[in-house]
Amino acid sequence: MDSYAEELEKIMSVLKTTPRGMSVSDIAAHISLNRNTVSRYLDMLRISGQVDMKNYGKAKVFFISQRAPISAIINFSSDMVVVLDSSQVIVQTNDHLCNMIGVAKEDLIGEEIRNSSLVGFDHPLINNKIQAALEGEETTDEIRIVKGGAEQFYRIRIIPTVLSDSSPGVTIILEDITEKKVAEEALKDSEKNYRSLVEEINDAILDLDEEYNVTYASPRTSHILGQESGAILGKSLLEFIEDEDKRVDVETFFSGICTNGGSAELFECSVMNSAGKPVSLESSICPKYDEMGVLTGFRIVCRDITERNKVYRDLFKWKSFLNSIFENIPTMVMVKEMKKGRYIFFNRASEEFFGLDRKKANGKMGCELFHDKITEYLISGDSEVVSTGNSIEMPDLRINMPRKGERILRVRKSPVKGPDSTLEYIMTIADDITSIRKAEEETVRQRDMAQGYLDVAGVMIAVIREDGTIERLNKKGCEMTGYSENEILGRDWFSLFVPEEIRNTSKKTFEEIVSGNLVPYPDKIGTIMRKDGTEKEVIWQNTLLRDNEGNITAMVSSASESRFVE
Repeated sequence: MDSYAEELEKIMSVLKTTPRGMSVSDIAAHISLNRNTVSRYLDMLRISGQVDMKNYGKAKVFFISQRAPISAIINFSSDMVVVLDSSQVIVQTNDHLCNMIGVAKEDLIGEEIRNSSLVGFDHPLINNKIQAALEGEETTDEIRIVKGGAEQFYRIRIIPTVLSDSSPGVTIILEDITEKKVAEEALKDSEKNYRSLVEEINDAILDLDEEYNVTYASPRTSHILGQESGAILGKSLLEFIEDEDKRVDVETFFSGICTNGGSAELFECSVMNSAGKPVSLESSICPKYDEMGVLTGFRIVCRDITERNKVYRDLFKWKSFLNSIFENIPTMVMVKEMKKGRYIFFNRASEEFFGLDRKKANGKMGCELFHDKITEYLISGDSEVVSTGNSIEMPDLRINMPRKGERILRVRKSPVKGPDSTLEYIMTIADDITSIRKAEEETVRQRDMAQGYLDVAGVMIAVIREDGTIERLNKKGCEMTGYSENEILGRDWFSLFVPEEIRNTSKKTFEEIVSGNLVPYPDKIGTIMRKDGTEKEVIWQNTLLRDNEGNITAMVSSASESRFVE
């Protein structure tokens, strides 16, 4: 097929310039070949899946195949995708992008981006990113687009791509992040409003006489007790405390602060508001004295901590919930504080695996708990987290544990930052994956053993996927065909090994077999085409491979030289 490469390339180039398709006569006229030759070449391209054909009456129209994997993949993507070649000509796009700009796909493909409806991408900054992608650099940025008066935000990824003809290209992916941006802005506004509220809220201030009657109440008091400040005046503070024992505690507290030298003290109590609901108050109380040092009353500065107490209770529940999870998961979790380099937390799984006593291990350094290999391993991971500030996946750790033998650990480390974004702790998460790794190693061993059996077999053995591409060819097969295995893996079986005069028939028979409509023929004499163009008569034996559900996934073909061949 190499001898036709130049003509095939010309046909592909002509079809790329006309996305709607061309007839045989049109193509022949463009590349100066006769119709019969062009027709034969088009058949070859159709068999290889590079060209599709549609009938319009008696006319046959050929166009670049749309069955390439990238076409299917990008149409399943929820993002908008466009693929460009090195000249910034649109090679492929998906429906999401076409729907967004309201242009048919056929009107985009084959056009330079600057001359298409995507001219908005013809911007110096984006052009620089495209050129960088052609040189192998992937970039990600965020852009803003105003459409119909509405502002939309997108994350744009420009990715180096190899096109079907092995030429360099660029894939541009647009991810709509408008909702995320709107949510982030709403969150910022909410945080701003909340901060403003926190800064402007004033504590309630009460003045009491020596009998605990209210002589002054600030405006904020009405928000706490549900009554206007004027309505509270003259009432005893004790009237708002429903529980008799609590009243006694409050009186005792007031009596006590009169003997401490007059300094303020904090006191927490619960009062009833006008709706009969309890309100938790945190109060700073100090006695008031006249010029003669005689007690005249008390001043109280108080704040409603009902919600805060609820948050504390919820936080306690949440911490208990998280602690329950950490304690009962099979994954090992250890936390190390960075200031002194000491471990402050081990869950039950880590305690059992390493044979530690958590009560004694807390507060100790790694060198006091683990042997040198584990300590060096953990420290190296900590250093990387400190330098990058990001979570990391560490290489598997193989260690010999007393009474456990060799164990293999998969370890991840994550930074835990404080309110000022400084690194305060490093959390180490480890899973015992010994059984998984052993199973993987056994799978590799079994695979290598099977490959060895294939290579010593005296017949050619090939595994052909259901799409007709080659998955495996043993050593004997390479000897018989003249190819190395690396030359043919993933290539089309029929284009390489089936003589041209029977290629179409063989292809159709194969499709019938892998579709389950036809049973493979046993001991069928056939011909195989070698790399040097010579043909060899062989005896074929075929069998089918199926998955766990019984679906056909491939065909195994073995070929031995025909005993009738001298």
